[in-house]
Amino acid sequence: MATTMNAIADAIQPSALEALLTQTLADEAGLNDVAEGFKPILAYVASLASNQCVAETFHMFEWEKTCKAYLAPILADEEKCAAVTKKFMDESEKRVPKREVELDIPEGEGEILCNVEFKLAYGGKILLNTTHFHVRRGRIYGLLGHNGCGKSTLMRAISSGALAGFPGAEELMKLRACFVDHDIDGSDANTPTIDFCLQEPVLAPLGREKIREKLLEMEFTEELINKPICNLSGGWKMKLALARAVLLNADLLLLDEPTNHLDVQKQQWLCDFLTGPQCEHVTTLVVSHDSKFLNKVLSDVIHYENMRLKRYTGNLDQFVEQCPMAKAYFSIHDTEMKFTFPVPGPLEGVKSRTKAILQAKNITFTYPTPEEKALGPSCKTRSGKPTLEDVSVQVSQASRIACIGPNGAGKSTLIKVLVGETKPDEGCPEVYRHQNCRIAYVAQHAFHHIEQHLEMSPVEYIQWRFSGGLDKEQQAMEAAQMSEEEKAQLKQPFIVYLKELAAELDEAGNATGEREIIFEKMEPLKKGQKPPPVDPVNGIFPNCVRTIKQLIGRRTRHGDYEYEVKWGDKEMVSMDPKNNLYVPKVVLETHGFHKLMKAIDDKIAAEAGNVKPLTTTAIQRHLDDFGLHEEFGTYGKMKNLSGGQKVKCVIGASMWFCPHIVVLDEPTNYLDRDSLGALSRAIKEFQGGVLMISHNAEFFGDIAPEVWEVPGDQKVHVSGAEWMEAVKAKELAEAKAKKKSIPKQDDDKFDALGNKIETAVAAADIDRDYVKKLTKQLKALKERVKKGDASAEDEMYEVEEALDKANAILKKEKEAAKKEKEAAKALAKAAKAKEKKSKK
Repeated sequence: MATTMNAIADAIQPSALEALLTQTLADEAGLNDVAEGFKPILAYVASLASNQCVAETFHMFEWEKTCKAYLAPILADEEKCAAVTKKFMDESEKRVPKREVELDIPEGEGEILCNVEFKLAYGGKILLNTTHFHVRRGRIYGLLGHNGCGKSTLMRAISSGALAGFPGAEELMKLRACFVDHDIDGSDANTPTIDFCLQEPVLAPLGREKIREKLLEMEFTEELINKPICNLSGGWKMKLALARAVLLNADLLLLDEPTNHLDVQKQQWLCDFLTGPQCEHVTTLVVSHDSKFLNKVLSDVIHYENMRLKRYTGNLDQFVEQCPMAKAYFSIHDTEMKFTFPVPGPLEGVKSRTKAILQAKNITFTYPTPEEKALGPSCKTRSGKPTLEDVSVQVSQASRIACIGPNGAGKSTLIKVLVGETKPDEGCPEVYRHQNCRIAYVAQHAFHHIEQHLEMSPVEYIQWRFSGGLDKEQQAMEAAQMSEEEKAQLKQPFIVYLKELAAELDEAGNATGEREIIFEKMEPLKKGQKPPPVDPVNGIFPNCVRTIKQLIGRRTRHGDYEYEVKWGDKEMVSMDPKNNLYVPKVVLETHGFHKLMKAIDDKIAAEAGNVKPLTTTAIQRHLDDFGLHEEFGTYGKMKNLSGGQKVKCVIGASMWFCPHIVVLDEPTNYLDRDSLGALSRAIKEFQGGVLMISHNAEFFGDIAPEVWEVPGDQKVHVSGAEWMEAVKAKELAEAKAKKKSIPKQDDDKFDALGNKIETAVAAADIDRDYVKKLTKQLKALKERVKKGDASAEDEMYEVEEALDKANAILKKEKEAAKKEKEAAKALAKAAKAKEKKSKK
């Protein structure tokens, strides 16, 4: 035996492989005599080949890097290089004996479904190197390994038949394998649920009634069966994919993160389904980061170890006992990985992090029926049952909010209304958002951000998305939402009234320069109405009929915003920029130009957050903060990233403009436990607000003291909001401490020569009545804030500060009066003693 092993070792030594390479060059390329100068190259290639043999790596793309690239100068022929490399690899592989691997599945526990040996590579990276895959019918296998090791890739390869050609693979390919992905095809379509199932060629012969019965059996209601897929929640979409798998009578069920988007009840349903009679003869392969779910359902674990698959019998707890290192896959706290969210930056007029910068008051939202949807934007009324009714919520930069509830209750709908993806029902108040507030929104089906850019690297995607200083994803979303009415408003002509200001006068009283003309008011020009005659006295100047082409700027005036309007004439031809005017915000709102104003607000907000250059180095440094390193961020393509890596890319891209609020819809989907731990820590340290939808109480329990419960009764029940009072108190205490630590210099005044002028603080107006008045005012403001009036917060802080100052002055006056009284008493005592002494 030892002699045999020695012979094998000798056969793959560099010297032996150099001889083999020399012979291969002669056989395949006709090169019988290699020039002396090229022999060191052959020796080096043989050395690399020896390492490949030891590692049992026999993939052509690997040998092209270690052999073909170096042979090019010798042969100077692409085809001959490829032929020599292929032959050299094949002959080298023959010198490495195949290791004997015993079938490690115990006898008597289900028939062997398949026994395959294969290799797996993806995107130029070896994932599995000559490994065995053997499973039995009726068992549930958990496929475990770190993010990016190739778990989802393996399941896709099994599903698509990409393993064909390996020993036993034909047997595997004959099985009916059903792959249930993170999302389902057609998820954005208007196809009704039952028609989606009928689109599957294998299911079509079953007929509509049989499919309907199965869907009802799996808890779908008649309403859900006929509902368009785009209106299903994430949980129901996943359940639909599982229902389709059952209808297909799959031998092998491949589940990739099946509990994503499932609430607690549906997760339990899934456990019962997989371990129940419907799956008694089905083999299931599961990829999941949900430890509780895996512990309930697994019969075996298949673990990625050193680019091979190793099987362990038992559920998750039993596996961790045998392989303690795997415990890190399921702990979100024991991680060295770190995410870093960017600092949001200041907001105009916001002095406290607890002030609401995103607020919805008494909003209602109803999805349109199929008939109403067919009518398009012209249909304003909604006849269906509201998903949300009379809901009031708010978010500040100090917020840490978890939005919870069953699937389909309206959690994602609430988020979409808040961030502006959808609008409340007609007649509801607009959602308030601070004009300069930047929001990073990572949607439930996060991959839709990047599915059009799969050939780009993450760095290239960010360069594309933010070139020009605006977020193209956000722009596309808002453009798609512009209604026909809003588009028509851009064609509406207005009669614009102007006002000519008085001319500036010089010292002699003569007018200097031209008089400034400003906007006064505007009114729509009705159909058939003739423009009024020119009358400057009454504000009618030439070209008084105008259309609004675009808004190009914004300024603050008289405590509110004005927007710079670029006008068009009545034929919508652009007018000279010298005719641009600043129009008050309230006027533009009255005439329905909300979208144009929001575009300018977003542009100004983006410019304030766009503090990093769009260079490869700067973007990669940003992606490093989210755990997406250079190998994947700069040199990898989107299509080759794992699900977890894509989510890191999406989260990182959404935060390029340094948001004030981060909105995460199901953030725990697709991320491994190391990444979840890093995300949890980053949320705790973030200086902005965080709103997340999650079914994972282990994740949000420690970081979200405020909870919005959406149980499905059209309401949102808010709890834990009182913790914000503690944040306010802490902020106030820190502000006071900071103020005390800074030397007071405001009271010092100096004359022209720099001499200090001694002045006394005038406190004549500060008395007990003034303090009582401030106290009463502060109490009223606190009540307003408690009821959700965010506009009262700044005034509350100002009154609180004024009250502190007044109390401090009264305290000083009291102390001064006390000292004065004590001094007078001492003087009187001294005078009395002196008088007594003089009498003696």
